[in-house]
Amino acid sequence: MDCLRYGATLYVPATRADLPEVAGGLKYPALRTVVICTEDSVAEGDLPLALANLRKTLPALGGPGPLRFVRPRNPAVLREIMSMPQVSRLDGLVLPKADSRSMPAFLGALGGRRDLELMPILETALAFDQPALLRFRDYLLGLAGDFRVAALRVGALDLLALLGLRRSLSSTIHESAIGPTISLLLTVFRPAGLELCATGFEGLDHPDLLARELGQDLDRGLFAKTAVHPGQIEPIHRAYRPSPDDFALALALTDPKCPAVFRHGDRMCEKAVHSAWARGVLRRAEIFGLGQAAAPIFAHGGDPLARPKSPILS
Repeated sequence: MDCLRYGATLYVPATRADLPEVAGGLKYPALRTVVICTEDSVAEGDLPLALANLRKTLPALGGPGPLRFVRPRNPAVLREIMSMPQVSRLDGLVLPKADSRSMPAFLGALGGRRDLELMPILETALAFDQPALLRFRDYLLGLAGDFRVAALRVGALDLLALLGLRRSLSSTIHESAIGPTISLLLTVFRPAGLELCATGFEGLDHPDLLARELGQDLDRGLFAKTAVHPGQIEPIHRAYRPSPDDFALALALTDPKCPAVFRHGDRMCEKAVHSAWARGVLRRAEIFGLGQAAAPIFAHGGDPLARPKSPILS
């Protein structure tokens, strides 16, 4: 699966009165993925209201718009959701508290449907236990062919809560106590082809810190960042636009005539080890555009994705 296509992923409680407008793409046109939540953002007493609102919203979700996911509260709630008319309008499910014990119950509640994209959330003590993570990785890989595990999300706030902590708004999540945990999750799942999504940022008025965290996400290859407020959608997408220099280097690395090793500015580049990064950069440019005008760099003029006649090498 291509995690980049999710873009900023906005979580919204299923109780919202404007849910049809949000999930239909009318309220936030730039939104690429919405997760309709019936779990932590909905009080227990409001669950019937949330499910009734979702039932009313589903028929309004035909046509273009963001990718639409639902986060069910538990397998019983998922079973109720799967019985709703027009549930086929959903693209996928975000499965909370995912581990080898909870997943079979969620999968059993799907009622035979196999086309939904599944995003399990790693937000239990499982995330701190490397042998258990390896077993869960193998379990997920064993689902291939029967179910579509699109990516894994990281419940950073839940993981911090397990440690009795709350993240500071003077440092990024990667600088927090669970920074090493995120690195562990990357090394366990990414080599096996299971993508990991970037965590949410709960600061609502900290643009500089959000920008720094996004930069650290990019350093780790983490995308599809959870947006906890619609004001975060554009900053997240802006951060995903590669710089013209990175774009030029990616074009060079993917050119069939590219040397095995070459210099680009002040960097040594090796095609064999940097091509995967280069393909990711080109994909980011395809989806989100470039970070700034590419005209001064390329002589080909029109399309910023067009390949120059020769790679930019020095």
